[in-house]
Amino acid sequence: MKHIILTGSSSGFGMITAQTLAKKGHQVYATMRNIHTSNADAARKMEQWAEQNDVQIRIVELDVTSDLSVEKAITEILAYSKGKIDVLINNAGSAFIGLNETLSTAQTDQMFQINVMGVDRMIKAVLPFMHLRKDGLIITLSSVASRQPIPIMGTYGATKAAVDALSVSYYYELKNSGIDVTIIQPGAYPSTDIVTKQAIPYNPDSEMFYGTSMQKFKERVMTTFTPGPSNPDPVEVADVIAGLIDLQKGQRQLWTIVNGGPLAESISHVNRSIQQIVDTILQAAGVADDTATLQNHL
Repeated sequence: MKHIILTGSSSGFGMITAQTLAKKGHQVYATMRNIHTSNADAARKMEQWAEQNDVQIRIVELDVTSDLSVEKAITEILAYSKGKIDVLINNAGSAFIGLNETLSTAQTDQMFQINVMGVDRMIKAVLPFMHLRKDGLIITLSSVASRQPIPIMGTYGATKAAVDALSVSYYYELKNSGIDVTIIQPGAYPSTDIVTKQAIPYNPDSEMFYGTSMQKFKERVMTTFTPGPSNPDPVEVADVIAGLIDLQKGQRQLWTIVNGGPLAESISHVNRSIQQIVDTILQAAGVADDTATLQNHL
């Protein structure tokens, strides 16, 4: 049994992953914002489901954009787990489909606060306790959008590219510490319903300055994320996460693409190229051998 912290558990990948991991016998700390207000219904349903299925899910209030909220949540979790945190799953996220200009600077900043700074905040919150045990696993949900800086999803793609790069850096920095870092790059899963939950753009009138091609492309992308009868099942992502947790330390690959579509091989190629670049730089600096040596002493 692993003690697992999961952010963004109120719906989508988070809710399904919490249930999948709990069914496998893990203790899941399903975190979400506003468990007594806007997410009260989601929290209550999760607790009822856990009781009905006799599994271990503990609902914890946590806002990844707040230092105080994260600190309070981690304190609560540590008290319950007796100081043990085995896995952190960074799932909380915010999406937007639309022109970059239609978002205010504050809205763009908020997306980066959730998708990038929130991930960094959570990693830094759990690392001291993983370091004490020289053991741990950090799983971060990026997106295939991190490799596709397309129009209409530019701001979202930028946040995912940033968190992907950040996670790669953590992967290499932590290789000699006994802590694994791995990234999941999901494709489009309409049943997670990100379209209806996205921010209302502050400056929608700016769309009038753009050509019809962008409007048509936006409609096409929106269709891709609109729930329908033949959508892929997001449990695929939860199953991948469960599989990564089951692997032995050091056996987890840096990236896993799930439902990448026709561009999956191209994205894999970019991933391999990035890893080759970083490996080459470290080898040229003589750091790669030191990392291996340090790993052998743990």
